[in-house]
Amino acid sequence: MNKRLLRLWASGATPARDGLYRVDGPAWAVDVDGPALSWFEIGAPLDLNDVLADPEDVLDIDVSAEASLPRGGSVVCGEGAMGSEGFFARLDAMGSLVWVVSLLHSNPFYGVAVEESVATFTNNHGNSIDIRLDAPEFELIEL
Repeated sequence: MNKRLLRLWASGATPARDGLYRVDGPAWAVDVDGPALSWFEIGAPLDLNDVLADPEDVLDIDVSAEASLPRGGSVVCGEGAMGSEGFFARLDAMGSLVWVVSLLHSNPFYGVAVEESVATFTNNHGNSIDIRLDAPEFELIEL
């Protein structure tokens, strides 16, 4: 379990690098085409310790929307402090972080909807990303 990521989340922040960060260890670079959100790609693995090597390289965040998941837990989304950033995350049934996706140029996410195993996160331009919550990178792993 990555306690640094959990502490960062508890303080209202995420890593300030485009990425998918899981509390059970793995992390990957992610890429989108800015606020258009017409595509979303998971890239190369990241070392979270390298990402967090500079304690100033964090993004302060505010949650703007939350949706419950059918099997417990929830997904949340929101914005960063600078205006162009957005994030979305999965929480377990106890409200603890499972994973977070931090995006520096997606614009803020203000809406989230869940249908079966798909979560749709919508930014302030009305553009959205669909995430399959049953995909290996986004699954709930019991720790």
